[in-house]
Amino acid sequence: MDYIAPSLISQLSSILQNPSFPAHLQSAVHALRDSLDSKQKSASEKENDHPQLHLRIEASIVTDVTTSKQTSDLVLGYIDLRSGQAVPLPPTPVSTPDSTINTEYATISTDSNGGRDNSTAQSHPHKRRKTVSALRPAKATTIQPNESRDHEYESLDLEAVADSSGTKPFVRQVHSDTRFPQRKNPRQEYSLPVLEPTSADKLIAGIWRQLHSPVKLSRLPSIIQSNTDIRTGVSLEVFREINTLCLKYYNQSQSSRALEMIVQAYWIECFEARVAVVRLEKPHLSTTDARMMVLKEACVVLNWKEKDLRNRMAIWRGYKEIKDTGGWACLIFASTGIYRFCKYRTEFGEGLFTRLRHLQSSFEVAADTLHPGWRDLLQVIRQNTSCVYHGHPHEWVNMSEGAAVPLASTYEHLDLPQGLQYQFIEECVLDRTHFGTHDPRRVPELDPDLCLVCKERQSDEIQKNQCLCFPALFGGVRHPVPVQVFRTSTGKNNGVIARCVS
Repeated sequence: MDYIAPSLISQLSSILQNPSFPAHLQSAVHALRDSLDSKQKSASEKENDHPQLHLRIEASIVTDVTTSKQTSDLVLGYIDLRSGQAVPLPPTPVSTPDSTINTEYATISTDSNGGRDNSTAQSHPHKRRKTVSALRPAKATTIQPNESRDHEYESLDLEAVADSSGTKPFVRQVHSDTRFPQRKNPRQEYSLPVLEPTSADKLIAGIWRQLHSPVKLSRLPSIIQSNTDIRTGVSLEVFREINTLCLKYYNQSQSSRALEMIVQAYWIECFEARVAVVRLEKPHLSTTDARMMVLKEACVVLNWKEKDLRNRMAIWRGYKEIKDTGGWACLIFASTGIYRFCKYRTEFGEGLFTRLRHLQSSFEVAADTLHPGWRDLLQVIRQNTSCVYHGHPHEWVNMSEGAAVPLASTYEHLDLPQGLQYQFIEECVLDRTHFGTHDPRRVPELDPDLCLVCKERQSDEIQKNQCLCFPALFGGVRHPVPVQVFRTSTGKNNGVIARCVS
């Protein structure tokens, strides 16, 4: 057994004021010797000399003598137990604190060169320190809608595993100006839903608006000539001539558009008839082959590609379907939106066709009474039809099923001697036999020509009127009232229904 030099050991015992230190050191040396002897016997490798033993001195920095170490050990040096001399530390490369090797159980290490024993390393292996990220998730909090941005983010958890340098790792935080995605507060932006009209509703409303407009449709283009030199200036006479010229071209454009739809809808009928004839002449051809043959015949004359013609045929077929269910008046007085409606066919179906079938008679009543010459447009396809409904638009009562009937026929149950006698008036007429010279509509001490809403002057003349509250009554052009008389289904005889907003 090696002799333990007492010189430095005694000095350490006195400096640390630990008189039991030499005894503890002697016991540790005996235990280590016994462990080495037992391993050599099991391996049948007996050695004469024991390896030289060294005492490794380490230090740790703590905040309290009663607590365990908090930082890595600091290696102070080695002492040769046989000679009692301090062994200088070998030169080591500079490394980070994380690369320092920590020991957990023994402070005495032995090897042939004064290093650590391999058997001790196998019995007490070093634990691999787990790498811990510096990012920490924020604590779960409830977002308050009225909370300021300064208190929007909660503090992150700063408790991390201490590194070998004894300092806490820096916590990286990612901040943004706003949270994403942001949800709108329904209480702040609450609004009632707005009901938008469907495509079918817009189509029918456009038909009624065109029927009650002052447009003049004609099959033959009018000769547009002007006796006034419209390049001479901007006088009142020139300006009126320009307005007249604009109106003529507008009516001609509307007439040309109506004629175009009439011809295109009739073309689909002729196309189907030609396909049927080809099938009869050539029974061996299928329906598809016959259609392709007729399509090529049309492309030769039209000088179009087959793809372009097929695309146009889809729109023209929509014109024909609307004409078949709503009549020619429905197609001719359709607004410009019918092209888009037939192109995308979003609401084509039995629902639309049923509505148009019920309104067919009402369309013809408005067309015959407000535009008596509209049927002349059908001469372009050699179709002769006469006007069915004459007189005033309100002289006819629209039925839920079937054609409209005269207004007088709906009052036959009154058994009047001369039948129902009536007269249509455009303005209100005061019965002088009952009211005399007093007008019950006037309020005393109020100006009858002054608007009660805007306090401006009202007049039937456009130049003198200054009130804009009632443009359909004062200071504007008066169009036919867009209402029709219809037969009620509740036994109340006749009623009035509004067709569109004037």
